[in-house]
Formats: sequence, C-alpha cells, structure tokens
Amino acid sequence: MRAVSARRAQAALATDIEAFERLGYRPLERRPYEAVLEAKGKGPDLRLRLAGEGRIFGGNWGLEISTAEPVLPPSKGLRARGQGVVKMRGVKFRGDRELAERLSADERLAAALEQVHFERVTVEPDGRPVIRHMGGSVVWILFPPVVRTTPLPKGQPQAAVRALREFARIGRELGAGEGARG
Repeated sequence: MRAVSARRAQAALATDIEAFERLGYRPLERRPYEAVLEAKGKGPDLRLRLAGEGRIFGGNWGLEISTAEPVLPPSKGLRARGQGVVKMRGVKFRGDRELAERLSADERLAAALEQVHFERVTVEPDGRPVIRHMGGSVVWILFPPVVRTTPLPKGQPQAAVRALREFARIGRELGAGEGARG
C-alpha cells in the first residue's frame, strides 16, 4: 500500500507544481518528492515537498511549502499554532523567544496565515519558514485499503505565497539572509 501511495504522491506533486506554475513560478530542480521553483519577478523561490509520515497501517504524504533559501535569522527553530476556536485570529510561535515574539506580533503575517489551510507552520533552524498544507497531499490506510489524494484548493497557492512573502518581509526588516528578497 505504501508503494501505491508513493506513486500517487509523485503524481500529486506534479499537480501541485502546475498550480504554482500558473502563478508564474518555474521549476528549477525536481526530485521524486520535491521541487524547487523559481519566482517570476518579486518573491522568494519556493520548495515544494511531499513529506511522508506514518508506517505500517497508514500515513500521509503532506505538502510542505517553504522558501527555497532561509529568509529569517538562524534560530533553534520555531513551531506555530493558530489562535482561535472557530475562526483563526492570529498565530502564536514558540521556540526562540525573541524571534517567536516578533513573528507572533506581526499583524500582516497573521492576516496572511489566516488565509492558508495549514496543518502546521514551522521555522527551520536555518531560517526557512515551512507551511505543511492540508491539501495537495495523499492519505493512505491499510485497513480498509484506501489511498486518497486531497487536491490543493483554489486560491491556496496564492495564500501560501502571500504568507511566505510576509516571512521574507520580516526577514528583510531583521536583516536576514539574501534569500529574503521579495
């Protein structure tokens, strides 16, 4: 079953790449479960990755959308959690205290992330923000045997790009790496 889901994951990635190509991104590198896309004009280059989780009885291949290069200062890494029960009204970051407070307090970043259907948001220690999206993924279950692809909903590529641009803006304000353009 995992082999079937892996083939579906590769097909889902191809569809995800097409969604970002419609926004003007161009594939630079491609591996079976990962692609780097070049931004047209403004904006950071992107990395799309279908990351597998799960083992014997089930799992998923979740779409992770990140900047290709670090756009925030290096840290110990951060995790974010949406605030609000029914309607998200902000995001609270945990981890490296100073950077977490800066990101949590940024209203433009919060407004951009409110539009993204994310499972989780993290910032890697090197400074790359990563959005694990709910769509553009594959879920598999062994009993009963099911492999289901969840497409990337309309408008979500734009919402994810908008959020990553906000991370890059904050990185520029903080004087972070050259990947912080756009």
